[in-house]
Amino acid sequence: MDDYDIENHPDLMDPDWRRHAEKEAWVDVRRNRRRGKWLKWLVTSAIVVVVVVGAGAGLYVWGKSTAEQSTDADVGAPASSSVVTTEAAPTELPEEGHVDLTRPFEDTPAQNWAEGIAGLTIPAAAKVGSFSAKQVGQAEDQVKQAITVAQFDPDTLDRHNPAKYVALIAPAERPDIQADPRGYMIFLADGYHLLPVSPRMTGAMTVKAGRTGELLIHTSYVVAYAFDPGDHPVDGPGDLVPFVRVDADYAVRSGSQWQASSRGLTVDKTSSYYDSVACTNDEKLTPAFSERDYSGTSVSPEPGRFDPSKPMPTLDNCHSTPG
Repeated sequence: MDDYDIENHPDLMDPDWRRHAEKEAWVDVRRNRRRGKWLKWLVTSAIVVVVVVGAGAGLYVWGKSTAEQSTDADVGAPASSSVVTTEAAPTELPEEGHVDLTRPFEDTPAQNWAEGIAGLTIPAAAKVGSFSAKQVGQAEDQVKQAITVAQFDPDTLDRHNPAKYVALIAPAERPDIQADPRGYMIFLADGYHLLPVSPRMTGAMTVKAGRTGELLIHTSYVVAYAFDPGDHPVDGPGDLVPFVRVDADYAVRSGSQWQASSRGLTVDKTSSYYDSVACTNDEKLTPAFSERDYSGTSVSPEPGRFDPSKPMPTLDNCHSTPG
């Protein structure tokens, strides 16, 4: 037999082996589709699987067992996400790789982002139109507080209680938010919890004058959350770190030209994009590791996925983003 005639190798001619190889290959295809990325390679035959196995490029399975690979001093130590690497962060999520549950954002686009609301760049308060610097600063603080409650507050995330957020909004706008709070804030899926590290954030706020007595504030940001995988196997950081991109327009209104119920903070428009999430739960944020075999449609990665300075993507890894 020709040494280079690999297609006729006895192992490849075994029908049982070929069926097993094809099954394993399609599991990878489904996983890549779930993450909403173009496949980096296309499985065309069992030969590809042979090459991968021969090269030793197997998938790592990480869960709570990750702790077993740490030193005794590391086990039980409080997790800290305050350590930020100086290395450049990747612009894409790796398909698979090592996961350190004490530093879950390593090797992700959120690697060097700040913790929580500190990642939102807020301009220094300055006079805008008829609004004084003090009034602008107060309006910025209102929006900052609303985002903090919507994206980071445990009452919102874990207990699905919109009361804190609703209380920050002008009375006329509250019924709409109470009727469907999911468009304004993040609820974590029941039974899934974050690791004891702060979510990471990047983004910016801009301010301009609107109509008389109206200050318009635009925010564009991305938040990364790190879920505790528990006993679930994960292949890489994308399995437990979902990203939420938000563009939101707020208005702060004051003065007699506005009805009393419309004065204060309102949300004029908001749109969002989700990446590396489970697609079977549209109501709440669910990590990708919860659905191992989801076979949703793959979409082309867009530059705005992890960069709020870019236009909002039109597709997430599950469905279209509302306009």
